[in-house]
Amino acid sequence: MNTRCSVTQDLLPLYEEELLQLGTQRFVEEHLQSCPECRHIAEKSKFPLPAEIRPGGASKKMIRNITVKLTTIQIFFVAIAFILAMSTTVMNDNSGFILTYAILGAVTYLFYRSVLIAVLLAGVPNFIWNCLLHMTDWFGEFYAESFSEALQIALTTLIIHLIFTFIGIAIGLCILKIREEN
Repeated sequence: MNTRCSVTQDLLPLYEEELLQLGTQRFVEEHLQSCPECRHIAEKSKFPLPAEIRPGGASKKMIRNITVKLTTIQIFFVAIAFILAMSTTVMNDNSGFILTYAILGAVTYLFYRSVLIAVLLAGVPNFIWNCLLHMTDWFGEFYAESFSEALQIALTTLIIHLIFTFIGIAIGLCILKIREEN
């Protein structure tokens, strides 16, 4: 094989996609007219390659497995959020919620890359738990005198917890920026 053949064969994909300059295109066409071996290779390269992945069972099974894993992880995050909401509200004298909600915010932001999802995962369970705790007598006594006072307590607690969640989200964002720079 001479140099003209190897250059022509290297240029064939670009020639077939019509991406060559006019002079280079003429070079390839002249060589293909004079060289049967390169012409044969050019003709063979025009046939489409068979698709190796056929739609069906294998791809559907893979997607189903991925969906099950993601759903399991999401259920885990929601369960952790509810446990944090219950433990930090029940233990009012404990300031451990500061660290737990910052960690929850960071981890959920790193996993989902979404501020909205991190805020929802931290806020919704907390708000629901506080509403149950302060607006019902499921736990033996009312903690608030009226509905509006109970709602105010639930919203105040939610805002405090979300502040620390946003701190965690900021930490997660910083971690992502550091990883991108490296």
